[in-house]
Amino acid sequence: MSFIKNYWFGIILGLMMFVFMLILTLILIAPKQDARNRGFVFCTQNLIDDLADCNKGLWCSGKAIAQNTACDFKIIGTGFLSWARGEQPRPWSNYIFEPELPKDPFVDEDARTEYLKQYPNVKQEMETLHKLRKELENEQNQQADTKELWQTEK
Repeated sequence: MSFIKNYWFGIILGLMMFVFMLILTLILIAPKQDARNRGFVFCTQNLIDDLADCNKGLWCSGKAIAQNTACDFKIIGTGFLSWARGEQPRPWSNYIFEPELPKDPFVDEDARTEYLKQYPNVKQEMETLHKLRKELENEQNQQADTKELWQTEK
C-alpha cells in the first residue's frame, strides 16, 4: 500500500502514456482509406473538415482535436462492446480490417479492362519504350559536339 501511496502520480501518468501509445499504435495500423468510411477514417475525415473550417484558430483547432480523440475512443469502445455481444469476431475488427479502396472517378474501368484484354503485355511494352528512350538520348548526346558546349565567346 505504501508503494501506491508514494508513486500514485507516476502510476497514473504511466497508465495515461500507455493508453496514449496504444491508441496511437492502433491508429497507425488501421487503414487510412475506405470506401465505406469505416473505422478511424470517419473520425479523421471529420477532423480534416473541422480544421479546415477553423481557419488556424487555436481554440477551434484544439476543440477539433479533442473531438477527434473522443471519436477515436468511441470507435475503440464500440468495437469492444460489439465483440462482447458476439457481433464481431475480435475487438478490433471494426477498425483494423481489409479496406475497400474508393474507385477513381477519372478512370473508366470498362475501357481499362478492354485495353488490357487487347494489350496484355503493357509492362513489357513500357520497359521497351523506356529502353528505346534511353538509346535515343544516348544517340542525341553522341551527335552533339561536347567541345562546342564548353567553348565561350570572347
